[in-house]
Amino acid sequence: MKPCVVVSAPSSSTGKTTVVCAILQLLCRRFKNVAAVKVGPDFIDPLFHRYIGGVRSGNIDLFFTEDKRAVDVFGRTTADSDFVVVEGAMGYYDGSSFGSDKASTFDVAKTLGAPVVLVLDVKGKALSLCAEINGFATFREQDGNRSMIRGVVLNRCSKMLYERLAPVIKSECGVEVLGYLEQNPEFEIPSRHLGLMTPESMTGLKEKLAVLCSFAEKTLDIDGIISLANAANYLESARIERKEPPLVKIAVARDEAFCFYYNENLALLEECGAELCFFSPLKNEPVPAGASALYIGGGYPQLFPTELTESRIAAASIKAFARRGCPVFAECGGFLYLQLLGLLHGSFENKKHLVRFGYIELTCTEDNFLCKRGDKIRGHEFHYFDTTENGEAFEAVKPDGRNWKCIQVSAPVDTMRAACCSGKPLFDKNIVAGFPHLYFPSNPDIARNFVNAAIAFDSYKTVAGGCGGCSKCASCPSAGSCKKGGL
Repeated sequence: MKPCVVVSAPSSSTGKTTVVCAILQLLCRRFKNVAAVKVGPDFIDPLFHRYIGGVRSGNIDLFFTEDKRAVDVFGRTTADSDFVVVEGAMGYYDGSSFGSDKASTFDVAKTLGAPVVLVLDVKGKALSLCAEINGFATFREQDGNRSMIRGVVLNRCSKMLYERLAPVIKSECGVEVLGYLEQNPEFEIPSRHLGLMTPESMTGLKEKLAVLCSFAEKTLDIDGIISLANAANYLESARIERKEPPLVKIAVARDEAFCFYYNENLALLEECGAELCFFSPLKNEPVPAGASALYIGGGYPQLFPTELTESRIAAASIKAFARRGCPVFAECGGFLYLQLLGLLHGSFENKKHLVRFGYIELTCTEDNFLCKRGDKIRGHEFHYFDTTENGEAFEAVKPDGRNWKCIQVSAPVDTMRAACCSGKPLFDKNIVAGFPHLYFPSNPDIARNFVNAAIAFDSYKTVAGGCGGCSKCASCPSAGSCKKGGL
């Protein structure tokens, strides 16, 4: 077992992420390897975790995967770490659907067997805080287990108020009071939309975090938090290291414009035999040489329209790559970028409100290099833009039953591609792109198929005259060969 603590709150916008950033900085002074994991599908909080001293971070989500697999993925993400901080999502009991605590922070804490520290905004409150704490602690009380809540941190709280509140909370609620943070604009992390700003888009973040740490070391009880964390009771998993040389290279666009990737997706691609080659379209970098597939994640490309438009080397490289028939997978912002480049049909606009937001289960309705008709995978949508051509290759269903068609499976617009020896292109449609962010561990075959598609194309592009000695790779619609074989 290793120390692990869950940091949650009664609702969003209570300062939870600020408290987590403070705790992580203090822990990095005590422990060599600190890991952080975000509850739910959010991409942005893990970016902040990683910004702090290179803290390893990922996601745990009990909608995406069942408990056993989620704990296994969690264990791999946190392997070799000395301390783990889990940051909650929304309110403590808010789950994947209205009125349910499934996939909530409470559900995760219970599954991991990890103690919870509740962050409370105390502004305008006194004894009412005790009613709030007791309500949260006993709402799902079972066999004397007070919903895993073992301590509280008071946010937007002065020293004088803390000294008066702490003994009252301890007496009335029986939980540890583990310090406080004052309200201070010098270290406040502002919000944008439903999520936080990315670290790279914030001016003076390094200085903000330094100020935060200097205050937190005086007002947070880090020893008390460490003591609580030692009571964690989850089962550890070993990190899977692929010892064989990589089988193929997959290019991954990663910069301030394309920064939304589940770390678990990237790790699974590597486990399946891919070497990930990162590049920045925003910095006008071309697709890395030797890559045989391309992954463009989501992010905020709409914040950098001029920079992306003027990055002509990157744009030309991506267009040439797709037009050669290489397998290309793009999510959300990456999907819009392919439309901007003219590789996909459709135009897009800012709707200025969330469009089709939330958890979804996707069922494939059209064979493609990632999956076959009838295959399922879980994911999430979070976007303010919409397009005239969302695609119809998958059906998305929300937990409440609402559904829609999505994801384009397409060949590049206005392009000619060579055929393999069977007389067909290696992939009739080599682009899979749409708004959903897919979580590969919910169906690991998706990652395997992506790597297989890259292997198949790598063989195709390097064998003179097309494919030969057919291996019947599952990823090749033409049943072309692969000199390396499938996984």
